[in-house]
Amino acid sequence: MKLLHFLLSIPVLLITVSFAVSNSREMPFSLWPFPYEAVLPVSFAVLIMALLFFILGGAYAWVLSIPVRNERFQQAKKIKELSKKLADLEELSKNNGEKENA
Repeated sequence: MKLLHFLLSIPVLLITVSFAVSNSREMPFSLWPFPYEAVLPVSFAVLIMALLFFILGGAYAWVLSIPVRNERFQQAKKIKELSKKLADLEELSKNNGEKENA
């Protein structure tokens, strides 16, 4: 798995560096109601937006997985409860078997 991660990370890194170097021209960015203006390289602005949407996508996937994680938690709780009942029944059966043999 680490090898796959490494093999996928190298091309992404090379493409990102190539994009940043190729788009070094500066461009003014402003937000309408505010009088401030930032002059940033185009590549910086695009990479910041990509990072923002990557984080938002991860948060969206995390929120969608909440019901699945909750169900998994409930199933683990039920498994633990049933395992305890099974152990109790095995102990009871073992004790009854010893009484019959005596």
